[in-house]
Amino acid sequence: MVQHLIVPVDGSDASWRAVDIAVALARRCDATVDLLEVVFERDEVDDARARLDERLAQHDATGVTIGTSVHLAAESVGQGVADEVEAHPESTVVMASHGRGRSAALLGSVAEELLRLEFGPVVVVGPRCEVGDLDGPIIVTVDGSRASESVLPLAAAWGIEMRAEPWIVEVTEPDSDAPADVGHSAYTARLARRLAADSGHPVQFEVLRGHAVHDEVADFASSLHASLIVASTHGRTGMPRFVVGSTAAAIVRHAPCPVVLLRPPHVHHTEGSTHHGTEG
Repeated sequence: MVQHLIVPVDGSDASWRAVDIAVALARRCDATVDLLEVVFERDEVDDARARLDERLAQHDATGVTIGTSVHLAAESVGQGVADEVEAHPESTVVMASHGRGRSAALLGSVAEELLRLEFGPVVVVGPRCEVGDLDGPIIVTVDGSRASESVLPLAAAWGIEMRAEPWIVEVTEPDSDAPADVGHSAYTARLARRLAADSGHPVQFEVLRGHAVHDEVADFASSLHASLIVASTHGRTGMPRFVVGSTAAAIVRHAPCPVVLLRPPHVHHTEGSTHHGTEG
């Protein structure tokens, strides 16, 4: 499933931290990596190629087949990256949440644009993401909504490929009463049983308590030394007109590991309308 990784870089240290994450992911999945810089003038192509080669030499890519390419775009960086993905449909994008360009309200403008254009998962490297071997479990967040649950098959598939155990996690209010806690546990347990049966691999579950979903998820990921967090871009309170819901964006900002974001199909179909989704 994770066969080829495309990493957009722009010269910033943040974008090149995503390169180290992509290399670690490639080692786990036996994938190849392509570093991509997008330019807008033909006379910038040669300089961009030289920058890529020079910077790559400063990073350890031992054991990974890694290449560099420059895309001459007519519109935007996000569209340029999307064009490369379209040309290589087996690819997965690994990118920093923010780079050198201007920032959008929740994520970097390029990450936002790419998530708007792409139907597949995007691995986002936030500011607190630590580079490691990605040999821990995979956490997948749910909130009771159909959109949040839509990422479960993706989490299971990545878990199999990375030889990592998935944990289904829901966060509830700390002052919820005991019957509600029992109900939440039953919900996550049911999802775990179903996913284990579908994937043929063990799946764990946990109900966390706290007011801030992103803090609880980030702390839990840190305690397990998780390799990835998988989340829908929208949740129970998400609105389709926002590319990434506030909860998903906050998880990216606080996560100690990369976050795999997947946009639910119904968000694409109802763009611009108000609709209850997931991971808001």
